[in-house]
Amino acid sequence: MNIGPGRRCAHLGEGVMTRHEPTSQQAHTIDDIGAALADRGLDLDLLARRMRAVSPESDATGEIVGPPWRAADLSALNMNLVPTRYGGCPTLQSLVAQTTLMAYLGEADASIALALPGPGLAMPPVVALASTQQQAGFFERFQAGSPRWGAFAITEPDCGSDATAMRTSARKTGRGWVLNGTKCFITNGARADCVITFATINRDMGRYGIRAFLVDCNTPGFTVSRIERMAGLRATQLAVLSYADCELTDDALLARGDEKPLDDAFSGAQRSWDYFRPLLSAVMVGTCRRVRADLAAWLGAGGTPADRHRSVASVEASLLDIDRQIAAAWLLCHCTAWKADRGVATSMDSSMTKAFASRVAARVTRAAIDLAGIDGIAACPSLEQAYRDAKAFDIMEGTGDLQRLMIARAAQRSASRPWDITAPPSGCPTQPDPSPDIANAHRSGQETSHDA
Repeated sequence: MNIGPGRRCAHLGEGVMTRHEPTSQQAHTIDDIGAALADRGLDLDLLARRMRAVSPESDATGEIVGPPWRAADLSALNMNLVPTRYGGCPTLQSLVAQTTLMAYLGEADASIALALPGPGLAMPPVVALASTQQQAGFFERFQAGSPRWGAFAITEPDCGSDATAMRTSARKTGRGWVLNGTKCFITNGARADCVITFATINRDMGRYGIRAFLVDCNTPGFTVSRIERMAGLRATQLAVLSYADCELTDDALLARGDEKPLDDAFSGAQRSWDYFRPLLSAVMVGTCRRVRADLAAWLGAGGTPADRHRSVASVEASLLDIDRQIAAAWLLCHCTAWKADRGVATSMDSSMTKAFASRVAARVTRAAIDLAGIDGIAACPSLEQAYRDAKAFDIMEGTGDLQRLMIARAAQRSASRPWDITAPPSGCPTQPDPSPDIANAHRSGQETSHDA
């Protein structure tokens, strides 16, 4: 079905990536981000093209094939999500900039985008819970010429969605701490150099007994039990981690030194979710953009829809509906990031963003599969891969059903609805911090949730 280059279905252009994102005037564009990373030795466009080139093989093997980065890229990759004061890129300190970057990389390959080197999910609890000395030591690990990964371990096989009911224990000894337990579904867990591990010192204390520990992956007693066989997002290598009499020193416990009796490490975990749910949602948006672009390119090159009786107008209507859903998901993602950059509490916004974006990813990929049919899937294998990735999106960072449950509970407790806000919240600055720092985004009015 040759719809023609001037028709709506070809609006994404001929390039691999979408360069112009709908962002606020204060936000960095992908061109600004690319220029900043180029100053640090990373060619963002080349990285994206190479990620896309190795995408099929990485999906088949569950490995980061190639790898797609050059040696010159590693410094910038390792230092992504590192605060400026520890050597991070100033341009990437805002969450808006990070979501823009992740949407761009997600359009190349979602799985590899989530598996790139760097602190990853380990960053938010470190900046929220660790002392200045501990933070400096942690981020110094990533100033290396070889790839470095961090990981975040809280999910357990027997706790369901209630992370506060964890069974991994931390026992105090005369020499430090001893950890025993199992963690599951840990992103990049098999390749991480260090893991921020959450354990309880007393299960009867609930969330107030939870503590966070920095565990080096060469520590005796720490093992990677297995890597899960995933339907999608295979390169992320979700792993099962075991701790068997894993001995740690006293300074492995993340602590600022000014903790109060009711302070708990679970708040650090909540901040990780609040921060990364918009980033994961941005990757979903990127995936949907690629699906839309590949589908439109196939149709524009003469591909025939599975239903051969469909008219051009009907196909274009389907593409326009896909456009609408992608735009809505991106705007919600951008709004959440915009609020976070201004110090507004975003737990509910992050949940809404993740729940909506994962549903959009499922709908868009299914619509593309239905429209393309067997012939389209054969011509564009990325459609089938994206469909499987969308299944995995729903369970990462809290399942979609869990997010909707949290949203409903919050709506019942509140006189106003989170989506009723028509003006910036009271006290919300209209301009972002002129010198943003990732480390500051986790200390400004972040509420916590018992439903993690």
